[in-house]
Amino acid sequence: MKLTRRQETFIHRLLDLYRELDGPIHYSLLAERVGVSPFTAYDMLRLLEEKGLVTSEYRLDSDKPVVGRSEVVFRPTERTRQLFIELAGDADQGNWENVKSQILEKIREGGLHDDVLAEEIFARVPLDVPDVLRYCIEVMTIVILRLGKGAGRQVLAEHLPQIIEWKGTVTRSGLMLLGGFTLGLLANESNSDVEWNKLFLEHIRRYQSLVMDMEPRLCRRLGDSMKDVFAPIFKA
Repeated sequence: MKLTRRQETFIHRLLDLYRELDGPIHYSLLAERVGVSPFTAYDMLRLLEEKGLVTSEYRLDSDKPVVGRSEVVFRPTERTRQLFIELAGDADQGNWENVKSQILEKIREGGLHDDVLAEEIFARVPLDVPDVLRYCIEVMTIVILRLGKGAGRQVLAEHLPQIIEWKGTVTRSGLMLLGGFTLGLLANESNSDVEWNKLFLEHIRRYQSLVMDMEPRLCRRLGDSMKDVFAPIFKA
């Protein structure tokens, strides 16, 4: 099915909200998440419903002053879930889980030669964040561990405060720059693994795509989480 980039964005946000709230979503909430007017969100949801990607239903709203008044809410269909697998890269989510498993195995075997730092960084990855933020944090976490204790780690520690505005508000551009900067560091490592770098290129591109589509509030939350997760490299 051919969708516009804007339609893809609405689908992504709807699925995020559906997972977070575990239930149907009112269009005004989706509008807030995407950053558009409620009218725009409603029209888009009706369009996606025509495509078979969204289904609507009515529920009683206890917050309304008129008792028994109903409101329309929306939920993604199974077809949407399958489409999201294609659009958002969940098709390679199993691949990403394999990457994490290999990294954790190396940590247990001492293969990263930095077990203490690895454990501390992974312990700092927050549990109470949406899947999209967790993925972005984990990608950058793995990159740091891949850098080992070499010059790349030192360069990152030196420039990280400027890249993500350590003492200020983290911006979308800073988070985007972080992806490209860390990938460049990996490529310059003397013991660089070509296959690993190729794999990380795919995930860093996805990271940058997700950051590009994030609303400002989520960007700030991601940036704050990054600061906490990355703090140990300044002591390493």
